[in-house]
Amino acid sequence: MKEDGYNDYFMAGAVLIAAAALVLTIAYFTNRGDLTSATLVLSGIASFVGGVFLLTLSKGEPFDPSYVGALPAAGTINLSRVASDLGLMGDGVYLPHESTRPPLQFIPAGAYHGATIKKDFSFATDDGSEGLVFLPMGLPLLEQLKQDASLMIPTEERDLLLCIQEVCSDVLEVAEKTVAERSGDAIVVTLEKFRLLSCCTAVRAESPKCCTMVGCPVCSLVACILAEGFQKACTLSNVQVDEGRGHLTLVYSFPA
Repeated sequence: MKEDGYNDYFMAGAVLIAAAALVLTIAYFTNRGDLTSATLVLSGIASFVGGVFLLTLSKGEPFDPSYVGALPAAGTINLSRVASDLGLMGDGVYLPHESTRPPLQFIPAGAYHGATIKKDFSFATDDGSEGLVFLPMGLPLLEQLKQDASLMIPTEERDLLLCIQEVCSDVLEVAEKTVAERSGDAIVVTLEKFRLLSCCTAVRAESPKCCTMVGCPVCSLVACILAEGFQKACTLSNVQVDEGRGHLTLVYSFPA
């Protein structure tokens, strides 16, 4: 089953071709043979050519964002359930890469007070740092951006926030506009007209805690960028969804 729709290019092209047909019909039946008729004929031909050009651009989206957004929802939900069943209640902490390990995400049992991460272990068991350790959902996307788009993570805050805006709106095009700004000790990222909002809806239907504990690939990607840029632990502490306007607001904090 496929649902077809008409985009702006199709509608504009159809209107131009219809207008061309109307103008040429009028010129034919009036048959005045003067400058006015010649102008109508030229206008009709120009409208027809413009309409055909727009129709060539009328192909719809290669993927429906509402379907694509639902793809990672189950992974986020399942990992959140596993963490919850293990008795972990803290928000996910994104740890920047070190010389001996890649960027990691850590879900503590409670409040975060640091973590002792052992190589190739999925659990941190030292006193005071018990929790689940795994690769962030957004890490594969970050690595692909570095490889294919030559993404370099700046260390200056102004450039780092600009980097997030460009990645989300210009490179990935998951939002019509991205605003990243500092608010006190936190960084607030607003994705306006977020195209993958279906993922947020599915995940939050399970529990809003899934967002802050594990996160979807886009939210996780932003956290990975912030953790690498600032070279310190980062956590997604709050998520607000405006389904009416399609806006997603992410609040990132930096535990001591």
